[in-house]
Amino acid sequence: MTDAETRKRAQVIDTRAELMLREVEAKAEIAKLKATESAKDTASKHLAQFAGLYLLILVLAFIGTVAFIESEAIAVVAGLVTLVVTNLSTILKSIVEEKAEDTEEDKA
Repeated sequence: MTDAETRKRAQVIDTRAELMLREVEAKAEIAKLKATESAKDTASKHLAQFAGLYLLILVLAFIGTVAFIESEAIAVVAGLVTLVVTNLSTILKSIVEEKAEDTEEDKA
């Protein structure tokens, strides 16, 4: 191996080592951010991702139960489903408004 090839190979190894070091630092930073995240933030992210699915399941469950329950009980089930859907919608609205306030504060 010539001297130039040795230097080039050493440079490639140094570059790879630097990339690996930066990757480890980035992963450590992400882990630190996740560890310091509050429960409210974690719940907000979860609801933001899955609230639509929860609402869909509730509506489908209501439609499915209508076929099997007595007609007098339909109003009770409809009321409960409406209550849960309204609460989920309110939570989602507060999450969106809170995020909007945070971005406005960041811009200022």
